[in-house]
Amino acid sequence: MSFGRFISGTPFTPEPRFQWPVGKRCAVMLCFDVDGETTVLSEEAALAGRLTTMSQCAYGPRVGVPRILGLLDHLEVPSTFFIPTWIVEQHPKMTGAIMDAGHEIGAHGHLHEKLATLSPEEEEAVLERSLKIFREEVGIRPTGYRAPWFEINPGTVDLLHHHGFEYNASLMGDDVPFQHENGLVEIPGNWMLEDWEQFAFNADPAWGFVPEDCDKVFRLWWDEFEAMRDYGCCFVLTLHPWLSGRPSRVKLLERLITGILESNDAWVATGSEIADWVSRHPNARNEIDFDHPGS
Repeated sequence: MSFGRFISGTPFTPEPRFQWPVGKRCAVMLCFDVDGETTVLSEEAALAGRLTTMSQCAYGPRVGVPRILGLLDHLEVPSTFFIPTWIVEQHPKMTGAIMDAGHEIGAHGHLHEKLATLSPEEEEAVLERSLKIFREEVGIRPTGYRAPWFEINPGTVDLLHHHGFEYNASLMGDDVPFQHENGLVEIPGNWMLEDWEQFAFNADPAWGFVPEDCDKVFRLWWDEFEAMRDYGCCFVLTLHPWLSGRPSRVKLLERLITGILESNDAWVATGSEIADWVSRHPNARNEIDFDHPGS
């Protein structure tokens, strides 16, 4: 490496990480994890008697989702909703409204189970139960999956491939999609682009910290979008309707999505659309890992 003279004002401009459709500089995947009451029940069944805690989480399916669907319709953008099938059973009309609006629905466990606590047999049983409920309740078979708490086990990728999934959106080791050895597409996310760390709070059981103000969160997410756009990445924003369905946060989301659309160089797509593009364009990815085979 030779070191030349630093030129003031010249930004660092690495090669784009990915070649996106129709000349877009980055991809944007808007995700809504509709955990609702499973946020509580997956911690401890006895918490079902904590009516205030339960009501806070039920706000998501009952109030947050309708409001968010209205915003997405207003802005004419597609999104992906990952829904535990306990929620599908308890809120069938809400699930139907998401489908009727043209958004994608992905699998997200049954009761938002932590996969690390399950044996391989138990994990497969939960997945099969979820697929059965999706088929019987709403007549669909999801092609995308997000693990509750984002955490998967060593055998999860092969399990998903075996059951016909096209993509997983649970890992965090990259900022553009890639394919696992079995062909399953991975669409990575990261905790910074998640609303739990910004807005979650409950007194008992204790969740989160002091909720952040929306201006700070907008700056955090907008700065990451601008950088990901400059570097050709995939901006995966993960929101929970019981948190981000509150009025000021819907305004925050409108401000963010409007800015993204006005940039005119971001491809806003569902997970299945991104996975399809990745599968059909295996050379679109710019690998920068020095230790990756072939690098």
